[in-house]
Amino acid sequence: MLAARPSLSVIAALLAAPCSADAELLSNAAEQTADPEPAVAVTDLYERGKELASEERWQEALDLWSSATDSLPVGVSDPRIGPAFIAAAIRSGAEDRLGEASSLYLWSFTGDVPGSLSSFILEEARRIVPILPRRDSISWQDHIPENSDDDPERYRGLAHRIARFWIERDPTPDTPLNERLVEHWRRIVEARSRFVRHNRSPYRTDDRGTVFVKFGPPDDAIGGTLGGSEAELRIRVTDREWMARMRRLDPHPDFALWRYRDLNPFEMTYFLFGNVRGSGPFELVRGPLDLVSDQARARGSRNLTPGGVRGQYYLELFYYHDLAVLGGHYSKRFGELSDLWDGYTLRRNVFGANGRPSPTGPTLETYSIRYEQEDRYHPPGAPVVRAKSDFEGSSRATELVLQAVRVLDAENRPNVVFQSLAAPRLVLDGHGDRRRAFMTPIRDTRHVLLLRDRTLREAGRTSRDAPAASGGIAVFRLFHPDQPMHVSVYAEAIGEPVAAFDTLSLVGADHVYLENPLSTDRFEMSDIAVGRPLGLGGRDDIFAESATLPFPLLPARHMWPGDLMRVYVELYGLRADSLESGYELGFRLTQLDLDGRPVSGDPVTIGIPMEGTTTRVARWIDVNLDDFEAGSYLLEVEATDLLGGESIVRRAAIEIMERR
Repeated sequence: MLAARPSLSVIAALLAAPCSADAELLSNAAEQTADPEPAVAVTDLYERGKELASEERWQEALDLWSSATDSLPVGVSDPRIGPAFIAAAIRSGAEDRLGEASSLYLWSFTGDVPGSLSSFILEEARRIVPILPRRDSISWQDHIPENSDDDPERYRGLAHRIARFWIERDPTPDTPLNERLVEHWRRIVEARSRFVRHNRSPYRTDDRGTVFVKFGPPDDAIGGTLGGSEAELRIRVTDREWMARMRRLDPHPDFALWRYRDLNPFEMTYFLFGNVRGSGPFELVRGPLDLVSDQARARGSRNLTPGGVRGQYYLELFYYHDLAVLGGHYSKRFGELSDLWDGYTLRRNVFGANGRPSPTGPTLETYSIRYEQEDRYHPPGAPVVRAKSDFEGSSRATELVLQAVRVLDAENRPNVVFQSLAAPRLVLDGHGDRRRAFMTPIRDTRHVLLLRDRTLREAGRTSRDAPAASGGIAVFRLFHPDQPMHVSVYAEAIGEPVAAFDTLSLVGADHVYLENPLSTDRFEMSDIAVGRPLGLGGRDDIFAESATLPFPLLPARHMWPGDLMRVYVELYGLRADSLESGYELGFRLTQLDLDGRPVSGDPVTIGIPMEGTTTRVARWIDVNLDDFEAGSYLLEVEATDLLGGESIVRRAAIEIMERR
């Protein structure tokens, strides 16, 4: 069984504090979570469990691994045991132990890991990278040490990053079972049993395993070997001697073609696997040309074909013929090539020697290069989601936006203000207003705040009701302890559904990890609060006279062209006698590419004059988004003490949606 989890002394204050109408104050506990004991020699629990599992003594293996939380010293964990336990529970059909598996997995990555086991942290991190969005995968790669001799602190940070990743994808935070984590490992276990032409992927599978873990089973699949059949050779070649030469150019590579229906809203998505260069490793490839042998690509192959063109052009025709059965661009391309070849082949069959046996080399090269360029730079049906899951994305019926803003209260103590806004995710037809789908709450919700300490152990939770009539928003205010804190807020529907489509099958959830509180003894700036100004009509009128919102805006992460975006910050520790001349405040909005890098061009920069006679001020600016393109943006606010020379920069990510 899992050992009892220590918590911050804040839990008592959290649960006992009276709920005020506008915010909640949690006691800032002076007591810190105890530092973990020094790492000790690793026991052989993991290896003994592996032996039991290899003998299919599943329950004994699970019981042994489960005892690790009591057998190892407090604060010490083993990153091998959690993944092994969850995989064994799935393989053995121990469904009743998957909640325990979820908890044991988190334990494996939240303690002090002996240095000899650091490589297993790297393995688990690399199993997460393929299911990340492109921008996040780059960030993860930056945090993965290059070798097991790197700084132990980096490994500790990476292990906690792994635990936070799965905590933040738990669709039911109020239960021990993490369905998304279990789904992930079910796919890994199945992939390891089915896709093992080699084991070079992070999951110890071939490339099919990586795609399977990311997107689940394909909707349709075919496989076998590619190449010219006897019937095709008789049509395109006819002469037996030429047919024999052509067979030497074609290694008949193994292949698998998978088709998915819902990874791209406009087209089918295809993944082609096969022997690279015809006889090489079985891998994910861009297109059929990658499977053509080097011999068929060579200029000398022209001497082995009746048309005097490279053998690769014959093979591309034959390979597209085999792949066309699943339709899509493979069928379209085969149709184009077939029409082209038929014009020559049929003419030759009618006129004999007066007809060419193949199109000309330059013509075929044009088609081949076009297909290769499309596959390389604009692949048809490219996935718009990085991973497909029954527990993420559109499967969530509630959209929740959590905004965390570190501030100093009236007594100059570090606080964090959390605003959570929830509304049902509606499925609209092509004429629906997508913006309204995310702006109008139609169900009352209860927002639950779950606080975890720096070891990611739960330290307490509290809740707020967010009636639809009041806008579906909840506000929490916490004292910020002098240590990192992880906060999750999830929204549950309460009351009866008001429409048939209002199922709210999964709660909405959002998360934030805060490392340090604001300083109280120097020039300082709050985090950025960003959203839409109040009092603009419609739903915003609910809040126009409300005292429940800590900032004069409705929090938002996604904006639409035509919106006004309000950006709000507070400054502290100012010299009141030199406010106007001594400080400068600037706003900068920079568009980002898919990798999170700034798009070329000058960012939008706005300066704000400073006025006032106090040691703390609040400032906001409204930005009209009419002239901004859809995409991801980095919002930066920089406050500069012109006399002291100090600058503080706060950043926030926003998304400007494309109106359809």
